[in-house]
Amino acid sequence: MEYIDIGRITSTHGLKGELKLKSSFLYIEKVLKPDFSFFLGDQKEEVKLSKYRFHNGTYLLTFKDYEDINLVENFRNKEIYITRQSLKLKENEFLFEDYIGLTAYYKEKVLGKIQDIVNCGNNNYVFYIKNDKEILIPVNEKFIDRVVINDKIVFKEVEGLIDAN
Repeated sequence: MEYIDIGRITSTHGLKGELKLKSSFLYIEKVLKPDFSFFLGDQKEEVKLSKYRFHNGTYLLTFKDYEDINLVENFRNKEIYITRQSLKLKENEFLFEDYIGLTAYYKEKVLGKIQDIVNCGNNNYVFYIKNDKEILIPVNEKFIDRVVINDKIVFKEVEGLIDAN
């Protein structure tokens, strides 16, 4: 089973078992649903979402059968995972880790390999490509022509996207 790290439980909130989730997971809206299964910590302890809410810039999660602060104290500072299968991505949806290592092309020219995806703040991400020079391209479907998993990503020919020098 392939697990995907979607964030970290940072602390508890209140007395009713709510947990603060710090996450920049791209498809968070797909997993914040009642009865969705999450897996906590290195042991991948399965828990099911009871409810959630957004409060002061963070997600507060409550899990079924864990609706008391004493039951969730041990979840602090644990990574939270989902399974790739449960995410049910559409054909044109990819996780950030799917892009890493792909060969990047623009106007039939190899730009290099995608080394990383960098958060520039406000959930604005860029592909970090390194070959002869460093290239940053926004992670945005407007700039992506096609993706072949485990092989390549082809960017659309958009004026000014790549510095000609």
